[in-house]
Amino acid sequence: MEDRKNVVAGAHAAAAAARPRGAQPWWSRTTALLGLLLALGVGFVLAGLVARGEGMWRTVVVDAGFTLVTVSIVGLVLDSALAQLRARLDARPAKAPARSSAAPAGGSQGLDGVREEVDLVQLLKDVRPGQELWWMDTFPLTFAGDLDAIHRALCSGVRIRLLVLEPRSPSLTYRLREIRQHYGLSPMDLRRSFDTLCSQLRVLAEVDASVVDNLEVRAYDGLPGAPMYLVLGENRSDGERSGEVLRALSSYYLLDASQDMPYIEWRAGAFADRLRDYYEHQWNGAHVVFPLENGDRKVSTVHTGNIPTTQRVGGA
Repeated sequence: MEDRKNVVAGAHAAAAAARPRGAQPWWSRTTALLGLLLALGVGFVLAGLVARGEGMWRTVVVDAGFTLVTVSIVGLVLDSALAQLRARLDARPAKAPARSSAAPAGGSQGLDGVREEVDLVQLLKDVRPGQELWWMDTFPLTFAGDLDAIHRALCSGVRIRLLVLEPRSPSLTYRLREIRQHYGLSPMDLRRSFDTLCSQLRVLAEVDASVVDNLEVRAYDGLPGAPMYLVLGENRSDGERSGEVLRALSSYYLLDASQDMPYIEWRAGAFADRLRDYYEHQWNGAHVVFPLENGDRKVSTVHTGNIPTTQRVGGA
């Protein structure tokens, strides 16, 4: 009888362990199966204990019953532990999505979108009198074709800074190797075009003083950097620095000429200020091409022709 009480007590203990504290009774297929095995095991034990005789079958039945009871109790305990673990995981608050390290569009960097191309004529129309356009490129081969639009902007009071690579710079030679397959340009072509540009500006300056007052061209020698256009507001009253960057356009030097590349547009912000700092760094180390005190001074030693002004293949 003592064995019978122990078996029944173990069954109640297993049932209590199978139910989480404070939880409502719950059932699942696993619980039902383990409960069935537990009941079957208890039945085997009881049947073996109440049977008369000392036959081998009685021992086998009792042993099988205790085995089923033991397996059922262990299974119920493990199932209860797993249920509690699942409940804790379900009760945990969902993690907030990880923050991206990239600044969102329109954030502090000032990213404003992408332009498939830059129309210099329209860009000049958008710049108001008193503002400045800072332009950096390896060499703008479209300058001659856009000279009328540039002249109108200068006459209206727009100030323009043009920063180009020195025609004899090794960087310009390497750049031409990259785009030569598509455009067929040589260093000699750019030197000729460079001299033609300076000659055209000197002639234009003789008939219109606003060209000298509002246009400055410099040439730098070094890494190409990045093609860019910066639109600056009116100069500060203290005269220490030009106005703030209102918007900027920047691109990359790949296998196409810079004017045939998409441009990233930036509003006033952290990255536009970085572009400005880079431009000023290159500008301060460059030498003046236009205007010169001696208007007859040659900019380069090569002057054997020019590129037709109708050729529009974009900046190098």
